[in-house]
Amino acid sequence: MASFIEQAQSKPLSDRKRVIAELADRLAPSREKWRRKAAFFHQEDERYLRFLIPKGLSILEVGCGRGDTLASLEPGLGVGIDISPRMISEAQRKYPHLTFHAGDAESEDVLRGIDGTFDVILIVDTMGVLDDCQAMLEKLHR
Repeated sequence: MASFIEQAQSKPLSDRKRVIAELADRLAPSREKWRRKAAFFHQEDERYLRFLIPKGLSILEVGCGRGDTLASLEPGLGVGIDISPRMISEAQRKYPHLTFHAGDAESEDVLRGIDGTFDVILIVDTMGVLDDCQAMLEKLHR
């Protein structure tokens, strides 16, 4: 049976991506605990991103996880996409003022479901999940 995210896109996930998505789904409930353990790193990372990205911009975050980094940037319009439906569920619960999509950022079908243009496209710790980084960046250019 196709997973939740595979139902939203025409091309099935690669075996590698399926394993990554399943792991992220299993870890979603404990993610907050691990963020607290690495609080200094995340605070410094977000502080630097806030230095680069002013409040109020429209931001698309690819690989947003639970949406913590996106929310910390205080976007005027914030949209996140993640391969893990459970991470997205956590993000929607925690940040109802932002918009989140579960799906593969390399899927044309998923990207068509994201409306708008963005001042910033943020990709943090996500490149290793992608099968073809260049192709995904070209798809985002639209």
